[in-house]
Amino acid sequence: MGRPTNNDLEGDTEYTMFTDYLEEENRLSYATKKSYRTSYRKLRNILGKDVADTAQDTTAKAIMQSTDNINSAQALINIAIIVREKIKKMPIDQLVLQRNINKEEVNEHLKQANLYTELPSLEEVDNFIETLWKKGMYRDFICNYLIRYYYVRNQDLGFDICETKKETLEDQTKNWLWLDRKNQRVNYIRNNYKTFKTYGQKVTAITNERFLRAVKVCNRQMYAFPITTDPEKIGYYIQKITFRELGEGKILKIIIDHYKGDYSKIQEIARSRGTAESVILSSYNISYDH
Repeated sequence: MGRPTNNDLEGDTEYTMFTDYLEEENRLSYATKKSYRTSYRKLRNILGKDVADTAQDTTAKAIMQSTDNINSAQALINIAIIVREKIKKMPIDQLVLQRNINKEEVNEHLKQANLYTELPSLEEVDNFIETLWKKGMYRDFICNYLIRYYYVRNQDLGFDICETKKETLEDQTKNWLWLDRKNQRVNYIRNNYKTFKTYGQKVTAITNERFLRAVKVCNRQMYAFPITTDPEKIGYYIQKITFRELGEGKILKIIIDHYKGDYSKIQEIARSRGTAESVILSSYNISYDH
């Protein structure tokens, strides 16, 4: 037996009950009722039988597989809920669960879309880092400085501070800020980062006076680093100390957007981060995404 066509539904018991229910709903406009009838026909075509004769999980799965448009899926789920709850007095818990999951997905999409259009300027990020310095928030300053000028990931910020090269050689699985007082610099050594297997150990000599001083102060404050010993939580802690709690990924988007068109800068960012230029342009370019 094939799936019901629109004409097949004329005189169909469930369809008749559904349309009768709509007619009794005075709060619904003519356009809404027409839309509901159309959605019901679509749903019946997807299921191949009465909505009430189809298990909730089967209905939800069939709907989600029938369309990539989340709003279209929500419309069909709402029809299934009306039929089961209002007409057949049947359970709707699983359908409501799927509808709520879809709502969360839509809300997250809207949240991200709004965020991309409202991302602050790089100047605002720089002013924030300046404020951290002036307030003596040296631990936060160090992390934000590395995100801003060396384009690092959260994982890269899981480091210890040491004062001898020997310490960095004794454990080459960790990231280090080696406070090289003799040469008045900090050697930022990365052994534990996302693309280590591709790019190997990264060593960066940082001579910025403010950064050097901040590391010296934090070295005296034994509690400052590492930020956490739990690698699963470092992203949470880093996000909390970034501008507007944007996190390193969105700050990188701001940086890429600021330097769009400057290919040499994009190359520098890719080298420092340890990633391909194509990834930088496709994953972190606001203009590319939107």
